[in-house]
Amino acid sequence: MRIGMVLDKRFPPDARVENEAVTLVKNNHEVFLLCYDFRNSLPKIEIYKGIKILRIAKTKKWANRGRGLINTPFDYYSRFWELNISYYVKENTIDVLHIHDLYLLGAGLKSQQKSKIPIIADLHENYVEGLKHYKFANTFPGKYIISIPKWEKREIEWCQSADHIITVIDEAANRYQNLGIQNNKIHVVANYVNINEVLSFPIDPSIKNNYRKYFVITYVGGFDTHRGLESIIRAIPLIVDYCKNLKLVLVGYGRNYTDLTKLVKSINVQQYVDFIGYQPAKNLPSYISASDICLIPHLKTIHTDNTIPHKLFHYMLFQKPVVASNCNPIERIIKETNCGKIYPSMNSVEFAKSIHALFADPELRSTLGRNGKIAVYKKYNWEQTSKTLLKLYNKINLNDK
Repeated sequence: MRIGMVLDKRFPPDARVENEAVTLVKNNHEVFLLCYDFRNSLPKIEIYKGIKILRIAKTKKWANRGRGLINTPFDYYSRFWELNISYYVKENTIDVLHIHDLYLLGAGLKSQQKSKIPIIADLHENYVEGLKHYKFANTFPGKYIISIPKWEKREIEWCQSADHIITVIDEAANRYQNLGIQNNKIHVVANYVNINEVLSFPIDPSIKNNYRKYFVITYVGGFDTHRGLESIIRAIPLIVDYCKNLKLVLVGYGRNYTDLTKLVKSINVQQYVDFIGYQPAKNLPSYISASDICLIPHLKTIHTDNTIPHKLFHYMLFQKPVVASNCNPIERIIKETNCGKIYPSMNSVEFAKSIHALFADPELRSTLGRNGKIAVYKKYNWEQTSKTLLKLYNKINLNDK
């Protein structure tokens, strides 16, 4: 089967997209991927791990602006993608369209009116709820032109029109059922870790050596207000009362980076915080390995109650105890596997107490870390969840015959 994936980001990197595409290639499907090259530094056409990539050269600023204007009176982006998808489908004789993320689904459905091929909506997150928290939707001009009720209506319309929906966690599947989407159209392909891929990355001993004198608590991921990083920074004065050699390591970058650096200075905790910046996937295991505790401090919202971050399973694979806020899927998995501690979202005092409990008990840290690793090998890995993806494509293939 000739599968046409569509992604409005630069690729690589994208762990989820790569895991899905490579799995399908290994199971005798042809996978094409239409995506961006923001820096005009990658080939327009390339075969990467068996994936046939076709890139559109645009600036990241242009793409971000266009994405933000979808579903507004100023939307030029959907038409741009509709035309590109239609050409891509025709030129490559695509059998199935696999659209990544809700905001591109409208363009995909428009192109489907001509091609009449099945369309899969791969919904990585609760995008509509996320809009309530994303900085671009809550600052000028986004807050004046982005309509949440309009997006809520479109989400239902588009999801009902798609032939199949892939989502990342059971809680999200339940939400789509509650929106009236047929249960037999919904498939859970979770953000579980690709064990062999992640363990193939070498550990950089210099990173571990840099932090050998510290008690290291680490966050890996994007920066935005819904990530809850402000609450853990505000907890630092409480933690250093009992942990003088604390080092909070923040690996990543995002929209509120400047706000976070200002917060660190305003409460005078610069000596305890390292902003590492964006790191390629191959470097992340080194930072996780150098850590004593790993963090997921996300704000508890309808958005975060219906998604699951890759980082949780990376932390577990490397046998690190996890301290996380009480977002439903994260809390469920951490309690089920007994691999960490949960605290109420945005509660700096309770976060500090959780860190203290683990700081004071090395044996507990070791036990929780070991529990997480065992759970990943037994259940929370890509090999297990990818079976659902393959089953879906086998079903589509049979229906076409």
